[in-house]
Amino acid sequence: MQFNEIEESAIEILQESSGKYLLPYQVFKRIKQKDPLLAQTIEYYYPELPENPKRKEWPGVNYSPVTFVAHALDNFRRKYPEIKKQWLDASDIEIEGVIPGNKVSTSIWSWLF
Repeated sequence: MQFNEIEESAIEILQESSGKYLLPYQVFKRIKQKDPLLAQTIEYYYPELPENPKRKEWPGVNYSPVTFVAHALDNFRRKYPEIKKQWLDASDIEIEGVIPGNKVSTSIWSWLF
């Protein structure tokens, strides 16, 4: 699976957020709503399993659909200066069923005009 395969959907989702920041988790959930087949493909290539290999760039972070989306957004911001990345203090946040890659902070994304 290549980043460009989610580019159109991810950009559209950020644009629809009207300047509000989204977690990569939220972007993936919206991809699931808009294009279930695309989401299934992402999940096929990046299943969320505890035994997944660790990412070399982010020690301790397993491959997952959400990390794939975060890395894709990071890649897209080189092409689209409207994509903004910030960091959210995630130390006291729990989302049921989601294990943050970094328990201290997590990326949040927006399309700023």
